[in-house]
Amino acid sequence: MEKFGVTRTDMAPMDQVQRIPVTEAFIDIYDPAICLNRCVNKPCTYFCPTQVYQWWDNQIAIDQERCVECGASVMGCPYGNIDWRYPPGGTGVVIKHG
Repeated sequence: MEKFGVTRTDMAPMDQVQRIPVTEAFIDIYDPAICLNRCVNKPCTYFCPTQVYQWWDNQIAIDQERCVECGASVMGCPYGNIDWRYPPGGTGVVIKHG
């Protein structure tokens, strides 16, 4: 995979990444009013590399199917307002090699 002139050979091709269907919520916002009234630049929308969080019509939208479980958005929230747990079943993203 090449991005910005750097070739990564240690990354699995996307056809080898298996997504486990999500049947229960594992990402939530503790207090949506904090996002609306206190959080000025909405860092969760750009800290998350897969854009799980989107800001639409003065509210935060969460697409947890996109989550790759990196924890970046939780670390980037200045208010500790993101409730994130591992997906039900004990696994989420599964990468198979070979």
